[in-house]
Amino acid sequence: MSDRKSFTVIGLGIFGSAVAKTLARAGMDVIAIDRSMPAVENIADTIDNAVRANATDIEQLKEAGVPSTDVAVLAMGSHLEDSIVTILNLKELGIKEIIVKANNNNYKYVFEKIGATRVIQPEKEMGIKSGLMIMSPNIRDLIQLDDRYAIVEIATPSLWQNHSLEELRLRAKYGINVIGLRENEHSNLNMMIDASEPLSPGTILVMIVERKKFDKLKLE
Repeated sequence: MSDRKSFTVIGLGIFGSAVAKTLARAGMDVIAIDRSMPAVENIADTIDNAVRANATDIEQLKEAGVPSTDVAVLAMGSHLEDSIVTILNLKELGIKEIIVKANNNNYKYVFEKIGATRVIQPEKEMGIKSGLMIMSPNIRDLIQLDDRYAIVEIATPSLWQNHSLEELRLRAKYGINVIGLRENEHSNLNMMIDASEPLSPGTILVMIVERKKFDKLKLE
């Protein structure tokens, strides 16, 4: 028996279709649902089980096979009433993990109250990420884990270059945990770190950071 998680993605706009395709390309079992046939046809070349259905109709969700999936991702962020009914349908069908896209904090509050296990705000999160990357050009990527911690990929700052991680003592000084290195932007992540090896100017660091401490650092 496969130990892979199976997913239902509802709402195949830019965000939903990107999520569905990413999951499918990673080898996950995906049911992709939208009430628009063009949206369904747009991802049919990537996802075998793409279905035209109205997610506010629980019988159509049953026919699409949704009860057999582990996780539902609801990407209908701008349609409050439809999103509420769909979340309630998913709970009725026994879906344990329901991830919902919200366009604002009011929607987020409502979705959490009626049973969404996680609510994401892509535009807000991308805005925060973009702002940080503009302020600190060394930052190449940032993934917020929760309100406190994030994974950051950063080009080695000039002050850290030609120093080893042992010398820098990043964890003791700044609460930074380096979990991997890339020799350059095209190389694979190396998690077997030699802490005594000096960091070269082209090295890219992948780190788990405490945001409040990290945001105060002046990295150039």
